[in-house]
Amino acid sequence: MDAFVSINSSLSHGLAAELTVYGEEQSDLVSAALGWLTDGVAQAAMHNELNHLAPNHPAVSGGGYSHVRQCLQEPTPGSNWGFVSVCPQGSLDVLYNPYSPEVVPWLRSRIEEAPESAAVDIGGFSTDGETGNPIIRLSVSFDEELPNYVKLSYHVDEAMLTGTATARDEHMRLRTVVSWACMRYNVVFGHFSYERSGGATELERYLRGPARVPSRNTPQWRERLRGYSWLMVVSGDIAELLGGSEALQSSGAFDSVRILPNGSLLLQATPSFQQYRGEAVRAVRDAVRDVLAEGELRGPSPAPGQPPTHMVLFG
Repeated sequence: MDAFVSINSSLSHGLAAELTVYGEEQSDLVSAALGWLTDGVAQAAMHNELNHLAPNHPAVSGGGYSHVRQCLQEPTPGSNWGFVSVCPQGSLDVLYNPYSPEVVPWLRSRIEEAPESAAVDIGGFSTDGETGNPIIRLSVSFDEELPNYVKLSYHVDEAMLTGTATARDEHMRLRTVVSWACMRYNVVFGHFSYERSGGATELERYLRGPARVPSRNTPQWRERLRGYSWLMVVSGDIAELLGGSEALQSSGAFDSVRILPNGSLLLQATPSFQQYRGEAVRAVRDAVRDVLAEGELRGPSPAPGQPPTHMVLFG
């Protein structure tokens, strides 16, 4: 086995389902972002994770805490920790507060300022009081170049999504939260990609030049797809260009085709993420290739530590 392949095969990588919400009014975007970080988090808490948040947390700070440790609850046996973080536009600062019902007014006021990003992390305390990796992580991001959009992201570790003991629950959690948001908000595009792409789709990551820039491609959701993936949302306009929901269902590329209230389609290629390999990837590419963003493709990086490629790069 190639040394790089051997190294990569033993690594786990972060994945994110990113949903692009379009809104004519800023209030629509604020509502979607705040709802995602409150009601969306509640949807993700399938095992009552919110009920197990340690109650003795510090008071919500109007200015926000500068270090996450300042806002964490005191660990108690079997309890969870939770915090919200906000990165204001044009600042290197990160503001923290404990995640609790009392934080919602503060979070709303920060979201109304369209921060670069905001996130909620929830996890369990270890026996020695350490935080460890989150069980639940949801985030939102705004882009000054895209004033009519907010992007909602659900984060999951690949090992949790594919592990024998955790795959079933994590697939259910992911689908529940994504479906909930798609039924509630004006989602015009969605993709499921490795986090190393920094919000770019895998296709954008392999394109050269301006075609690889997400902020350039995002407004083209009526005519072009930024990429394709195991779980994805295409706009109603794109669906029509591809022949509609029935044509996509009959293509054999998708295990599930769901029509959303705004006319977009929520597509899932295979029952599980583990099955999205080889011919399954090619089938999805072939089903949507006529509307994909165009540009010159570059080859994958040979460096170690890279996640697998779920794309047809050549052919």
